[in-house]
Amino acid sequence: MRLVVCVVALALAAVVPMHIGAQEPTDTRSYWVYEGGWFAKSKDGSWYELNELTYRKLGKASKFKEVKRTKESIELYDEERKVSICLYDDSSQVRVRPGADWEKLYTGRWKTPDSAD
Repeated sequence: MRLVVCVVALALAAVVPMHIGAQEPTDTRSYWVYEGGWFAKSKDGSWYELNELTYRKLGKASKFKEVKRTKESIELYDEERKVSICLYDDSSQVRVRPGADWEKLYTGRWKTPDSAD
């Protein structure tokens, strides 16, 4: 019986580290920039967009919640305006009402918030 326990323990010890090492790296995308503005993830998990036009027009940043995250994109939703934004590596799209077609919005990119250009 002791031999069986030892064999099982050794087998688990060999398999568990391989499984842990095979995990996907953490997705750190949290800051997307475009000419004249940006989308950024807040510490509470919500997102906001800030640019000169929306700040001047609204007097505040536009707020979003993250509704979907894939390797290709992050989708955000503004409940107040019923607007969806999808951020990709080099562009973004907007959907102005639920069920509408996606349309190109900005050309931009992911950036590390503290990196300098």
